[in-house]
Amino acid sequence: MPGRSVRLTRSRGFTLFEMLIAVSIFALMGVVAFSGLSQMTRTGEAVAEANRRLSDLQFAVVYFTRDWSQVSPRKIRDQYGDEESNIVLTDGAISFTRSGWSNLLGYTRSSLQRVQYLVIDNQLVRRHWPSLDQAAGTLPFQSVLLDGVEQMEVEFFDDAEEPIRSWPASTESDADDPIVLVFRLDLTDIGEITRVLEVPSGVL
Repeated sequence: MPGRSVRLTRSRGFTLFEMLIAVSIFALMGVVAFSGLSQMTRTGEAVAEANRRLSDLQFAVVYFTRDWSQVSPRKIRDQYGDEESNIVLTDGAISFTRSGWSNLLGYTRSSLQRVQYLVIDNQLVRRHWPSLDQAAGTLPFQSVLLDGVEQMEVEFFDDAEEPIRSWPASTESDADDPIVLVFRLDLTDIGEITRVLEVPSGVL
């Protein structure tokens, strides 16, 4: 048609150089995002492991505290028929008689239980015997409460704050009766954990 012109416009695409730049930027963003995600994952795993460790530690300490809070004055007979004190503290281990042994299945047995805490192969172990007075050849049941334990220390203190590391005390000892029990764990990853517990009246 006269007096009217048609103008064609060519669309302009990306050059190869521009495509390379865009791909490089996208790849760099992907690397940064992946690194951040990996770091978040590692942090989450570390936090979960720390929480698990603290939960295991709390469980072990509460277990010991619960047992000790029910310590009984009842002495026992060992496998040789000799009388043994209700509390024996020696060589980094403690044994004692506790009450309150639950009996959900109604077995014919005492509600008292003989327990022992000690460290074996860097593990805090709790032992208990099926009967209070131990027959010859009787083996204890054993449970692992906590891993990564370098050392366990258990000692009494009297009112003069003098440590008593062996019990029953020798007849030559001039220490007063204990008033507190100090339960200490040296852990490979956390360090030293200490719990101070009262010695219930009438058990010594």
